[in-house]
Amino acid sequence: MKRLIHSCIVLAAGAALFGCSSHKLTSVDPQLVENKTWVLTSMNGQAASGPRVTMELRPATAQDGRIGGQAQCNRYFGSYQVANKKIHFTPMGGSRAACPAPFMTKEAEYLATFPKLDNIAIKEHGLMLSSRSSDQKLTYVAESANVSGQIAASEGTFAPGSEIIVVLQDSSMPNDPAGIIGIERIQVGRNVDVVDYMVNYAPELVNPGSNYELLAEVIQNGQVMFITAVKPSVNLKSVPSKH
Repeated sequence: MKRLIHSCIVLAAGAALFGCSSHKLTSVDPQLVENKTWVLTSMNGQAASGPRVTMELRPATAQDGRIGGQAQCNRYFGSYQVANKKIHFTPMGGSRAACPAPFMTKEAEYLATFPKLDNIAIKEHGLMLSSRSSDQKLTYVAESANVSGQIAASEGTFAPGSEIIVVLQDSSMPNDPAGIIGIERIQVGRNVDVVDYMVNYAPELVNPGSNYELLAEVIQNGQVMFITAVKPSVNLKSVPSKH
């Protein structure tokens, strides 16, 4: 579970959402997909692998807004405009953390794709952004479900300035970032003995045959204080595979 900010999750199964079903893609108004968190499942025809990548569209007006999310290494941000059910992105900016070269290469490809996109379409819970020539494509699934509850300090309180990272992962893959399907980061602002959490996830990424657990990592002054199991087994929604 170490270094959760760069945790990897293999999303190969998600590519089937666009490749196996007989349902056609339907063009949509960008407003229908705003204010949601989307998890990347494929990029230019290749199933996403490596660190978990997310995207959010936040409208400023009816015609434009901000895009942001977590890329393969860094947080990224930019702007978008909508007109006639088309969407156009500016070049992306981002933070400047350094990661292993393969992650940096994938991140550069991912961010460079956005200015080339102008079509937006949806199928069931899947979202596709593509270029006019369809040679550039990004596909996503929505984080449409969540698990929630409370975490109590075993002794004393959680100190102000602490960060609690709650992770939803496949329990058969301990300490393997490939099993992580949801993360929430909680900033503690004052002394408290209990904190509320809500971890979002995409049902399309849930393997029905796996057991999922919730773990919490408590960090103070940049140091991991302890890791604890919040729930050893969590019931999650899943989506049957379609062929």
